[in-house]
Amino acid sequence: MRTKKSIAVVLAFALAFTMSLSSSAFAAESEGYLSLGADLSEEERNTVMDLMGVDDPDNYEVLYVTNADEHKYLDSYVNSDQIGSRALSSVLIKEKSGDDIDVETHNIGYCTEGMYRNALQTAGVEGADVVVAGPFEISGTAALVGTIKAYEKMSGETVDDEVIEGAVDELTTTGEVGEELGDKEAAEDIVSDVKEELADNPDMSDEEIEEAIRQAANEAGYDLSEENIQKIKEMIKNLQGLDIDWGGLKEKIEGIDAGNWIQKLINWFVGLFG
Repeated sequence: MRTKKSIAVVLAFALAFTMSLSSSAFAAESEGYLSLGADLSEEERNTVMDLMGVDDPDNYEVLYVTNADEHKYLDSYVNSDQIGSRALSSVLIKEKSGDDIDVETHNIGYCTEGMYRNALQTAGVEGADVVVAGPFEISGTAALVGTIKAYEKMSGETVDDEVIEGAVDELTTTGEVGEELGDKEAAEDIVSDVKEELADNPDMSDEEIEEAIRQAANEAGYDLSEENIQKIKEMIKNLQGLDIDWGGLKEKIEGIDAGNWIQKLINWFVGLFG
């Protein structure tokens, strides 16, 4: 009886905490910013706006991302066939209180919500609700560019091109490793853990980076191939050379780690009583 009562109390606390976060985020939302793929047909544009919950685009500041924009940032990291010849990825971004980034996706087959969140952290995005949508299932890699461009409009800050490319590199590397592992969430955790180590010690040597990768993989329950270790190492070394606020990034990573723990606790309770 006492065990059931204790579980009920913890569950109530977890749910109340989650509801309070949602309420505060909703209250803090201001004008939204829409980044639309420039090549969407009218029907496709209506589809993505419906998925994003946008009734009237006139209530939002709208910008367009072209296929040329996508190729500018993605060509070094993504196969041209995957980028395609039409800009279709669309994003809705709204400001929220705090530093958290919440991501929701629709018709995105390659990039997970966690992959976007981690890459957006690297780009310096904070305090944002993000919805990414495609008119049909697409990879979603190009959506990262649209999200950052919309964030620049919302915040009035400019993100350096090199930092955008670093975020794209992180997104695609995480996706490649996740596909090889068959577990993109594990890949997200590994990359996030190594970034946290780098935030503690921005001058990590190659050997220290490799050790951090192996340790993170071990904690995630995976034995990474040498190829994957080198992929992650090269991506981390790329980030190492960028103008990134590592102290601020560490705080964001730790905040997400705490949020993930709460979500996992809630999921455990749902599974227990479901």
